[in-house]
Amino acid sequence: MEKEIIEQYKKIVYYFGELLGPTYEVILHVLTSEKESYIGAIANGELSGRSLTNPLTDFALNLIEDKVYLEKEFITGYKGTMSNGKEFRSSTLFIKDSDGKLTGLLCINFDIDQYKYIAKDILGLAQIILPLNDLTAEHTNPYIENFSNSVRDIVLTVIDSKLLSPDVKLSQNQKIEIIEILEEKGVFQIKGAVVEVAATLTISEASVYRYLQAVMRKKEA
Repeated sequence: MEKEIIEQYKKIVYYFGELLGPTYEVILHVLTSEKESYIGAIANGELSGRSLTNPLTDFALNLIEDKVYLEKEFITGYKGTMSNGKEFRSSTLFIKDSDGKLTGLLCINFDIDQYKYIAKDILGLAQIILPLNDLTAEHTNPYIENFSNSVRDIVLTVIDSKLLSPDVKLSQNQKIEIIEILEEKGVFQIKGAVVEVAATLTISEASVYRYLQAVMRKKEA
């Protein structure tokens, strides 16, 4: 994405952040290549605890990996969740250049938690009792996003935690299989992913690169 365009989208982020108010988080993700991205601007980031240093979510990575942007201009109204249980109603606009290449994501996340409880209180006054989850049940939108504040969180959402137990010794083939899954999920598009994967699997960064090369050779075969 060209610098001038990034600056224009930054203005849009801060504009919507102020216009919509403190219950809306607005984020601009800039894709610098097929493998790397960064947060170009964020408004009301305290809602999710994210800042300019945080990576893309695994959900966003999957959207890019699955090339959803080729079929849709945007997706709206899907559920986003934090590890602490906080829920958002989220939407993502795909930013593309004149050739249709994806260059960024403009995401808006609405904090619905306070409104869930307000709705429950109002229903309670009318003696209508519904489970809290029913107030925000999503019956039509298949997308669910899990917000993560670190690369490690994203890696752990992909890898079965049982495999990372100190009592489990992974074979080389198992490590390669894990690297392959992470590569398919687009995890290595995140800056710093190799370092975090190496630490999580307790192997060297050189080993991660070696296994990743083996995976890429397998895909090309």
